Amino acid sequence: MAIRDGRLKTEMTDEAAEYNSSLEFDKIIFEADIKTNFAHTSMLKNENIINAETADKILEALDQLKEEGIDALVLDHSVEDVHMAIEKYVIDIVGPEAGFMHTAKSRNDQVATELRLVLRERIRGIQVGILNFIEGIVEFAKDHLETVFIGYTHLQHAQPITVAHHLMAHVQALKRDYERLDDTYKRVNLNPLGSAAMTTTSFPINRELTTKLLGFDGYLENSMDGVSSRDFIAETVFDLSCLCTTLSKICEELILWSTYEFGIVEISDEYS
Repeated sequence: MAIRDGRLKTEMTDEAAEYNSSLEFDKIIFEADIKTNFAHTSMLKNENIINAETADKILEALDQLKEEGIDALVLDHSVEDVHMAIEKYVIDIVGPEAGFMHTAKSRNDQVATELRLVLRERIRGIQVGILNFIEGIVEFAKDHLETVFIGYTHLQHAQPITVAHHLMAHVQALKRDYERLDDTYKRVNLNPLGSAAMTTTSFPINRELTTKLLGFDGYLENSMDGVSSRDFIAETVFDLSCLCTTLSKICEELILWSTYEFGIVEISDEYS
């Protein structure tokens, strides 16, 4: 039972529950939620903040959920979010003792942690995609080191260049897109867990341990900043906007070159 249930005398209407639920959006942080709860409960056990036997039961239930996947959860709109759905799952297995996994933790620092876990994974995935694209362009450029090509300025013939030189201009832009994401990653990969609701906790938690268990480079030292900061998301969006501009430039170039007026490339039907 959620802690706030005591002051609510009647249940919400179905319409209000559906409006208030974030389940559809929360699916993306399902695995990160399990990781966060697992790391936090492991820390509570290690620091003797909760009973070891209880902790082990909770950890086993979380492991079981990880194996079963998100389909094992009850995801109707009577459950406000994925955190409550996972809590209900663990309670059904462990009993009321499952609530101890929230000792010294709030949904505030939990959500903040999970957003960073998911975002850092997405950043690395996008970076791999950029590197693969760069590798493809470089390999193609190697075959055209001496292939003479037209250098355009304002869509007018300007100077002779090589195909390789032109292609490597795109590589340089993609390299900067990669580096921007790499720099942002440093600010994403910091641990807010332990900030609790906003002013941390009186329990003797070990933030170094959860930081290590979750693979963060360090932890956010100010608890209010830990739960409230979202600038790392805005920074990532900016980086991706720059990347999209680079990709759009490459695509628009191919579109122009494939027109009757230019006739430089022919795009295969499968990509047209």
